[in-house]
Amino acid sequence: MAELSIPDMRTVLLEAALLVLRRDGAAALTVRALTEEAGCSTTGVYTYFGGKHGLVEAIFVDGFESFDQALAEHYRVGDLLEAGRAYRRWALANPMHYLVMFGRAVHDFVPSDTARERGSQSFQALVDAVAATGSDDALSAAYRLYATVHGYVMLELVGMSPLDPASLDELYEVGLAGCAL
Repeated sequence: MAELSIPDMRTVLLEAALLVLRRDGAAALTVRALTEEAGCSTTGVYTYFGGKHGLVEAIFVDGFESFDQALAEHYRVGDLLEAGRAYRRWALANPMHYLVMFGRAVHDFVPSDTARERGSQSFQALVDAVAATGSDDALSAAYRLYATVHGYVMLELVGMSPLDPASLDELYEVGLAGCAL
């Protein structure tokens, strides 16, 4: 078997961590558990991430990178409704990233200032997109949209929506329309 390159091993470790989180929960996310899942030594986690905290932070930051890519084109063309749909699609396709980013899925993880800034850049992209629509109060409008889609998505992801799952698509659209700028 060929030796994995650094980017490949980084990816393998991140995917192993996401799998352990999804399958076994945050309490099971230990360096030993994720390296067993990845099929490598614990040295890999320390080499590529500096430890468990660094690995979770990489999930957090990589999540924002991917999330922003999913929304960027919709922001660029000023289609905030489609950006809202892309938000939900991304979250449902990447539930553990989303829960690490927005739900504190790993209770003892505290993002560094740099990671928090990365998250803030993501929100600022929304504020800028709302401002481009001519909104008089882009910050308030962006926060209302952000809170609305986050609430709908979080309830859906954690299985706490009291509604019939078959109605969630339609109700999400109603929520988006209620935030129309």
